Amino acid sequence: MKIIKKYLLFLLLFCFQTVFAQQPVKNPDSIYARLLKQPDSPEKVDQLILLNRKLKYTRPDMVEKALETATKIYYIDGIAKAYNAKGYMAKRENRFLKSVEYYKRALGFLEKSTDTLLKTICLNNLGVSLRKINDEKAAYNYYMIALDLAKKSHNEKQAARILNGIGNVFVNTEEYKKALYYFKKSLALELKNKNIKGQEYNYANIGEVFIYTKQYDSAEYYLKKSLDIARLIYRPNPPAIEYNLMAFLYKNKGDYLKAIYYYDKAIPIFDSLNIKRYLANSYINRGLSKLNFNKYQEAYKDINKGLKIAKEIKSKENTSLGYNALVSYYVKQNNYKKALDAHIMAKTFHDSIVNMTTKNTIISTQILYETKEKDEQIKRLANEKELEKAASARNFRMMIGIAVFSFILIIFLYLYFSLRRKNKDLELEQKNSEIHSYVLKIKDLEQKMNSEGNQKIDIDAKLKKMDLTKREIDVLKHIAEGLTNDEIANKMFISKNTVKSHIKNIYLKLDVKNRIQVIKKLQGN
Repeated sequence: MKIIKKYLLFLLLFCFQTVFAQQPVKNPDSIYARLLKQPDSPEKVDQLILLNRKLKYTRPDMVEKALETATKIYYIDGIAKAYNAKGYMAKRENRFLKSVEYYKRALGFLEKSTDTLLKTICLNNLGVSLRKINDEKAAYNYYMIALDLAKKSHNEKQAARILNGIGNVFVNTEEYKKALYYFKKSLALELKNKNIKGQEYNYANIGEVFIYTKQYDSAEYYLKKSLDIARLIYRPNPPAIEYNLMAFLYKNKGDYLKAIYYYDKAIPIFDSLNIKRYLANSYINRGLSKLNFNKYQEAYKDINKGLKIAKEIKSKENTSLGYNALVSYYVKQNNYKKALDAHIMAKTFHDSIVNMTTKNTIISTQILYETKEKDEQIKRLANEKELEKAASARNFRMMIGIAVFSFILIIFLYLYFSLRRKNKDLELEQKNSEIHSYVLKIKDLEQKMNSEGNQKIDIDAKLKKMDLTKREIDVLKHIAEGLTNDEIANKMFISKNTVKSHIKNIYLKLDVKNRIQVIKKLQGN
């Protein structure tokens, strides 16, 4: 009962993820048409790639358009995203060498990118493709770089996937102890994050390792856990892989009847989904199982079916397996000549796997060398564009700075001259005030002189001898009377500035510097 509740919980969680995380896209063609009409921009590139991803990477035309647009506007991250998508689509089509090329080109553009997630995904995908062409060493190196990035960004979901990939590397190199270590680390993360699909994969992989190490009870335990999860959750691919592994387990245990039972369940599913690699493997292994029941005709038919598919998809591992199965068949038939021929073919294909790995690595390197110059040119143009933008921004900031500085300078000069003028006015007022004070003193002196019998100074007689205008004479008289500038201006109905101008002229003509000297001049001193 507890087990049923546990798996029902798994099912609910998975359905929740499926419903809310993978909403179907309605009218993708109309969305695509609208995107094509938009002006070229990074947002347009990202939307094209996202739309293709939502359509499960079934529209290469969208990716090509995204790549074309990103290259045109030198959107480096967009170019990387497009090549990553092309790599994924090539991998799905079993064009693993081509996918390696695309992933490496994507990584070339991601060198200075801050998109850690995309870089991690791209590295992980590259590791998968390299495993498929049997370049385990390179795959391991890229996986480890991806794992380091996932740890630094605390992305446990990606870390779990990468650990699973590293485990598969060690399965391919038959280092099962190491493989088991990485699969269990991956499983721990998947359990922690409640990722049901990830748990299914790891249970299956751990079970497969135990098959290879002949720990059949442990293998059966983990494979059944994987199979139980696969039966409960919805998957586009029914649990055919688990059936294939269960059959492989019973075949290795010598329980050929159960092996045939599970191969019978797996083969129709692989056939309907056109998963030819597993289909070839299942046919060949079912044929080997039937040999143990002396069903030679059925066994021969299955082995040849599987061998034909393996050759069709150029799967060297399954082709080698098929020829080895024929060796067993011909030995049972006592046809040792054909058995020897089949053995030679099996060895040839087995050896060619190593040779093909080297060849694929060389081809991949050559392709990268040929495309590097073009990619570098795109990056160089993108850098130049960024430098132009930076230079334009600097020039704009400089212009703004100059304008602000000029404005401040103008304000400063205006204030400076205003203050200077005010200071001069204040100085003149101060002098006038001093003169007024002296005039008052002179008046007091004159009154004392008059009281003592002195004769009054005949100012009019003296003024006639001075080269003054009528207005200047009037101003001078008022000065002699001791009036201030404001009082003179009010009395003569003229402005204060005009009074100042007349006083200035009077000073120049009489060769004096202040009002006291003017009075003295009038007194003849």
